[in-house]
Amino acid sequence: MNSPAALLCGAFLLLFYTTLVRAGDWQTLHTEHFRVHYTPAQQDWARSAAVELELVRTLVLQQQGRALDSIADVVVFDPINGANGFALPSTDTPLMALFTTPPQSDSVIANSPGWQQLLILHEYIHLVHLSQPSRSQWRQHLRDWFDIYDLSSAVLPRWVAEGYATLLESRLTGRGRLYDNYSEALLRAFARQGALLSYGALNNGDGSYRSGAMAYLLGVRFLAWLEDNHGKETLDAVWTRVHGVQKRNFESAFKGVFGQSAGQLYRRFIAEFTYQAMTQERDLALLNSPLWFEPDFAASNAVLSPDGQQIAMTERNLEGEIWLRVYKTEDNEEAKKAFNETQQALLAADPADIADKPPEVFKRELVAQLAASDFSGILYPQWADKDTLYFVARARVDEVRDNRINDLYRWHIPSGAVTRLTQSLGIRRFALLDTDTLYAEQVRSGFSELVRVDISSNTVTPLFARDLGTVYDYPQLAPDKRQLAYLKTTLNGNWQLYIQDMQSAEVRTVPMPEGYQYLTAPVWQHQGQGLYFIAGLHGEVGVYRYDLQHDTLYQVANGQAVFEQLLPRENAPLLYLHSTPSGTRLHELDDQISELPVTKLSSSAAVPLGKTDALVLPDAQIYVSEGADITQSEYQWLTQDASATLSLQASSAVSELLSVGVKGSDLLQHLSWQLGLAQSGDNVLDGSFAALRYRAGDWRFDAYLSDYRFDSLRQHAQAEQIKLTGSAVSGRLAYEWRSGTWSVSPFVALIHFDDRGRDAITTQWSGLEQGWHSYRQDFALGYRVKAGILSGDAKGHGYDWQGFGKVWNWPWFAGVQSQYRESQSLRLGGFDNNILSGRTRSDLVLSPELPFQFASGRHYYGYELATSWALNQPRFFMKQHRFDGQRSAISYGVKWQIDLSQQALGWANWFAPAGVTDLRFDLGVARVESDLAEDDLRAWLGLWYAL
Repeated sequence: MNSPAALLCGAFLLLFYTTLVRAGDWQTLHTEHFRVHYTPAQQDWARSAAVELELVRTLVLQQQGRALDSIADVVVFDPINGANGFALPSTDTPLMALFTTPPQSDSVIANSPGWQQLLILHEYIHLVHLSQPSRSQWRQHLRDWFDIYDLSSAVLPRWVAEGYATLLESRLTGRGRLYDNYSEALLRAFARQGALLSYGALNNGDGSYRSGAMAYLLGVRFLAWLEDNHGKETLDAVWTRVHGVQKRNFESAFKGVFGQSAGQLYRRFIAEFTYQAMTQERDLALLNSPLWFEPDFAASNAVLSPDGQQIAMTERNLEGEIWLRVYKTEDNEEAKKAFNETQQALLAADPADIADKPPEVFKRELVAQLAASDFSGILYPQWADKDTLYFVARARVDEVRDNRINDLYRWHIPSGAVTRLTQSLGIRRFALLDTDTLYAEQVRSGFSELVRVDISSNTVTPLFARDLGTVYDYPQLAPDKRQLAYLKTTLNGNWQLYIQDMQSAEVRTVPMPEGYQYLTAPVWQHQGQGLYFIAGLHGEVGVYRYDLQHDTLYQVANGQAVFEQLLPRENAPLLYLHSTPSGTRLHELDDQISELPVTKLSSSAAVPLGKTDALVLPDAQIYVSEGADITQSEYQWLTQDASATLSLQASSAVSELLSVGVKGSDLLQHLSWQLGLAQSGDNVLDGSFAALRYRAGDWRFDAYLSDYRFDSLRQHAQAEQIKLTGSAVSGRLAYEWRSGTWSVSPFVALIHFDDRGRDAITTQWSGLEQGWHSYRQDFALGYRVKAGILSGDAKGHGYDWQGFGKVWNWPWFAGVQSQYRESQSLRLGGFDNNILSGRTRSDLVLSPELPFQFASGRHYYGYELATSWALNQPRFFMKQHRFDGQRSAISYGVKWQIDLSQQALGWANWFAPAGVTDLRFDLGVARVESDLAEDDLRAWLGLWYAL
């Protein structure tokens, strides 16, 4: 055996052995109804979750009479250092993913008995609600065989799915978003402005501020209103009808039960909710608070500089792009002067005209701004001095799956230099003691801890013993650095505000108003004599002040705004950030407002509970021992799920190609495979194929096998004459190394194909893939190049360079491809497929607007330029093909090529059933001009699976 082939085989054996050794990286807990998969770092969280899952299942079965017919897979991990989760409903492969990082105090999901219980309950309700089998036998058989049909049959409108899971999270615990004061205050404020969404916008919002969250917040209240006014059994009947023998969508099932459409009843619900919000507004005290700053859309994390001359904040636009911006705090006299001059010029030109009304406040002068660059978001900025800001951002730790973790960065404003100060620290909000020391909440593996971080020595010191049931937030150092205020919550309790003396370690509990729920954003008064904070009471949120010297609590304001953040100033009124339907606004608190002493104080950390069902979950707890009915094993990647597959590809230059097959993989997609048959309608191309992909960490092995029959003269477009009948087999091994924005992936490949009547060809590729990118929101630049040397029966070399960029939010793309063979002829044209492809042959250069075997030669050179209006959207392109120095064809048009599975499923794509992963979508129309054939307009379409 020649050396490249021997190297490939030896490397694959090493890869297989490495996977067996590393199998312990993922473990599985087996209960009666669940398989819980986790890595060793998440072990404590996963063991407790395994017990909680069975408790939730038992209660839901008693409450609804519904359960899953199949064992559900549960993935426990922490991919973004943030609170989230998702579920993939299926009748035979149900899945839920649980993110272990708990929510912070200002989140709409902060009101829970415990993060683990709330998350498991919410995601399990998704599965039970959406994964019920159809009572139509033939439709259920289709669901059993085809994963795509199974998942598509489980889809309900987003507001229905999320609203119902949110409803049950509250009805079964007395907590949750239905009974959250912040959520209620937000909706009331929007209702008073006539800004609650229409029914048509409820699913995905209308682009307005916070509209994406309304599927949860408004959806749950509409469903609760339906239960309260029409009965729980009436709403439950809708879910029974959705899965009936008679096929119905949600709207049909709903109208058949309620007698009216969901849209009609929703309008009545909105009318009642708005009326109640307007009625409650009459009891609110007036708040005369002038506008101080108006962001373009949304701002958060505002912080004043030490000298008070500047203010920094993170801002987000409608497209979700984020900047850290610094403004001067003084009034913008230049902007005011320019406005007046413009109005004077207007009236001078037309004395009868009417001048514009001046804005309530002129936008303050921008000093500097920093766009998110190769990290996700900019969070919690803090001033180190007048020229330096520290902030937290989510650094990428896994390029392929986009896993991220929070780290600390420093921005020197005059120079613009940004420095990453920590590696995989996992912190959220923090307070600076000095430029090298900070106090922060750190979250790793689900554990929230209050820690002291010494940056230069990379030392992290916990202040308290860690506990999965405890969450910290908002560490705030007093102006004299002698006291540390922080928020803390424990299982089944309320958020509490504490003050710790940094010398004596004595801890004081700050009193709270009786009946409160929701507590966030504590901040010291300018001289340290007390603390301001935001708390929720009776469906509103208000501002409170605690006087340390007199141990007295005062209510400053309540209900007049959706208060988000407070900024005390020296010798100036308090600033507050609040949410409106148009975005966030920064106002100056009425300096004439009278503070009211709070005399009725909460006597404990107990939370007022909302209306519950007769059956409720027991108090949340962290389960340490999993019990005798729970067993543990290493993750079994040989346990495979399979689905029937159907693919269709068509090209006006070639023909149509229909493929049927079977595709399988394990849950974590270590091993994926597919088998299939393909046939074109007019016998242009047919055959069979098999493919296998094997991943182990950063290693990847691919193998392909195909049997084919091809006749070029049967194609729709003119091409060189050739018939190919034969088989091909190939194997490829690669290892990817990543560091920051760079990636390098050496690879070796072995290809053997045998066209009957011709000599069999065996070749080896040895090469390298390398990539780099820089992303700055409105500007981006990057490339990926693949280059290799071909040896064996056919010798040559080739490279494929693909570059991309974005300037002023306008993306562009460029590509250059070159292939050279010493003796073998290269064949140009055809669309990618599982029978004839570059994965199994070394003589193909595919291009979907051309027929197979459109032209041939020894040296191919092609380049392409393209642009689009946005990423992942259709591209307008121009492409030129050259063989042996002569132009073969030039094409230009529009095309759209996407990884449909990744685009549609997002995170879920990495754990989805085999029949919905690796799905590609190709669409294009192009004009082809060539001296080798008549100029023509070509089109192609493909929906197919490719490992």
